[in-house]
Amino acid sequence: MMPQTMAGKKPSLIVRLVLCLLILALGIGGFIVLKKMKKAPPERPLSRPAIPVEVMIVQPRDFPVTIHGYGDVKARTRVTLSAEVSGRVLRKKDHLLAGSVVGRGDILFAIDDRDYRLALDTAKSRLAVLARDLALAKAELQRVDTLRRKKRVGSISAVEKAEAAVNAIRNQIAQVKKTRDHAEIQLGRCLLRAPFTGRVGWTGVEADEYVTPGKKMITLIDDSILEVKVPLDSRDAARWLRLEDREQADGQHWFARPEPVTCTVIWSEDDTVRAAATVDRIVSFDPKTRMIEVAVTLKQEKKTPVPLVDGMFSRVTIPGRVLHGVYIVPREAVSFTGMVYVVNQGRLHSRKVEVVREENGLAVIGKGLAPGDAVITTRLEQPLENALVRVVGRKAQ
Repeated sequence: MMPQTMAGKKPSLIVRLVLCLLILALGIGGFIVLKKMKKAPPERPLSRPAIPVEVMIVQPRDFPVTIHGYGDVKARTRVTLSAEVSGRVLRKKDHLLAGSVVGRGDILFAIDDRDYRLALDTAKSRLAVLARDLALAKAELQRVDTLRRKKRVGSISAVEKAEAAVNAIRNQIAQVKKTRDHAEIQLGRCLLRAPFTGRVGWTGVEADEYVTPGKKMITLIDDSILEVKVPLDSRDAARWLRLEDREQADGQHWFARPEPVTCTVIWSEDDTVRAAATVDRIVSFDPKTRMIEVAVTLKQEKKTPVPLVDGMFSRVTIPGRVLHGVYIVPREAVSFTGMVYVVNQGRLHSRKVEVVREENGLAVIGKGLAPGDAVITTRLEQPLENALVRVVGRKAQ
């Protein structure tokens, strides 16, 4: 009974634990042996392809700044003529329509002048009568004065009375002359004449219409003197306009007087319609928009098939100051953070630059470049510093 009992008894807990640890140790040892037997693959040097780029070899040069603006062409002289007398319009110039041209001194309107002519004739007739009365009064004064002085006939009061009569007539003559002159002036105002050769802009009176003083009758425009008032940013105007030296100016201008440089006015609807102009003056400053208005005066060419006229919206290009010793690159060569990339010994290097002006797709760089630098003109998106590059083209500066 006892041997069977001992043979069927299960192994103790300690024996089982020892067996588990032994198996785990054998597994770990085998893993270590296998790991040591494994060989790493041969390493190969990492090679990155060179970035193809186009470059521009830059050199310092002078850059004339050009200021661009827009404005309406306006006639400097625009006059609205009004009636100065009352009356019915008897006559209106033929074909007096908007856009037609009238010459200096042309009669535009004729107002009924019969009342003023009658007043003038009456004054003239009255002057003739008073002239005769004055002659008689002077003769009477001379006769009375001669009798008193030479023949002791009469009295001083009689002489004074005769002299008063002469003075009274003279006063009447002076008053009637004023009436005559006023009638002549009013009579001349009955004919409304063109003060200059110009274009009709508007008419507001027709024949047989009754007008009173102050009634607006016609607007004339002188297209021979045109100008464009160009709004410019005040900072650009102060920085780039060619201005006279304040020390040499007369000191009477609120803003330095611009130099009378020649500029170009181009009709926005047709680039072939253009005219030369001259910078004339600074007109005004708007504190709300911080804009300065610059007036340029046009010089019309008679041979131009379609001349610039009042009302045309135009583009104006004004020569500004000249920047000396700057570098000119395409605008896309400068990043939004003010960096450019240059090639040096086949590697890319970044440069921080100072852009002093952007114009017509170009960036004018004042600092940050050196003569002979190969500036990358290809647009790159966050390239790595010292990256390998390959020049595939060169652009002329």
